[in-house]
Amino acid sequence: MPVSLSGRLRYRSALVALCAFCSFTQGCIHVRPQTGDMVRIPSGEFQMGSPEGEGEPDEHPRHKVFLDAYFLDRNAVTAAQYKKFAAATGRPLHPRPAWNKDDHPVVDVSWDDAAAYCEWAGQRLPTEAEWEKAARGGSQTIFSFGDDEGRIGDYAWYIDNSSGATHSVGTKKPNAYGLYDMIGNVYEWVSDWYGEDYYLSSPLRNPRGPSSGGARVLRGGAWGITPYYCRSANRYFSAARVGYDLRGFRCAGR
Repeated sequence: MPVSLSGRLRYRSALVALCAFCSFTQGCIHVRPQTGDMVRIPSGEFQMGSPEGEGEPDEHPRHKVFLDAYFLDRNAVTAAQYKKFAAATGRPLHPRPAWNKDDHPVVDVSWDDAAAYCEWAGQRLPTEAEWEKAARGGSQTIFSFGDDEGRIGDYAWYIDNSSGATHSVGTKKPNAYGLYDMIGNVYEWVSDWYGEDYYLSSPLRNPRGPSSGGARVLRGGAWGITPYYCRSANRYFSAARVGYDLRGFRCAGR
């Protein structure tokens, strides 16, 4: 018996919806909407790195970067979100501390784990430049909220207020872009290989880091870290396959 046009359209809509939420292990990609849980970061220039007399050697020279517009997760990926990914794909779940609750940022994930999650979600890890522009929230100060370290407790879970643990995402003040926990709570993996002197040769437009390396970059500081290492320009790095209870991530997209 022939199916009516309206019936075919309903079937097509249902099939598209199903494909959007199944995992790639079943032949398609899980797609998260780019509204609500993601923030659009506008295109434009910003000054990346630290000025002379401030920060660490690998944060110099401060240099101009132009980025096309992109989206970034409003919050770090939570333990609950990561568990759904692991269940859908069969990726092993790493043991995590008892204090790391489901609405906390996921921890003990390697760069490989983070990149796999973002791919499954139809997204990607942000570049180091994208992360710093977003963390700055339009500022050129030490922190997105200014230079006064005494205000950090309003925006971040760090060594002096975290009680030695992660906390629920989105419970501190956001920066000017509406992003939460860009500093503190967990370090965040980005896509770039680490290059100590990369800023000396970084291209102006949409830099993506060195073409190879021995370690990947992390940004933002964490619950066990002092304010100095939570600065917008601060850089950290680690082997890609190493997770730790200070490390998490968030996804980006265009």
